[in-house]
Amino acid sequence: MAMDKFSGMINRVNRALGKAVSFLLVAMIATIGYEVIARYFFNRPTIWSFDLNIYLLCVYSLIGGGFTLLRNGHVNVDIVYGRLSVRTQGILACFTSIFFFIFMGALFWYGAKMAHNAFLWGETSGTILDWPLFPTKIMVPIGAVLLGLQGLVKFWYDIQTAITGKIPEGVEAGGIFARK
Repeated sequence: MAMDKFSGMINRVNRALGKAVSFLLVAMIATIGYEVIARYFFNRPTIWSFDLNIYLLCVYSLIGGGFTLLRNGHVNVDIVYGRLSVRTQGILACFTSIFFFIFMGALFWYGAKMAHNAFLWGETSGTILDWPLFPTKIMVPIGAVLLGLQGLVKFWYDIQTAITGKIPEGVEAGGIFARK
């Protein structure tokens, strides 16, 4: 089925991007470690470490959102939801997806507008390094698309679960629908 192929492709893209951006944590740890050593052992703090880590964290968070949804890692309140049958969870997830897609649409729209303006106006950080903000701000709509597409895959799985009462075949273990 076409939707299954599409779902598999989106899962693979978000899995690959999630693993790729995970290496940004190594860069962040290295630059923070360097900053600590430079500041406290040599009394020579850097002017770039804090800014760089903010930008790396933005990329890590925004691009990793789809991977987090794939792995069912987003925070949710499971007090009532976890006690429901799998079919009822699927039905409820279908209804709550409406809010997810509204939020993703707004995040994409306003993020794209923000990135476009940053590019047009040559917006910079205003810090001593005065780094351009467009490369970081463009991550907002890109992250919204990746998370939105993974949400579409989850919605497809939710529909299948609501109809059949079973978790769909091929759903990644520990990922979407890692339910009891």
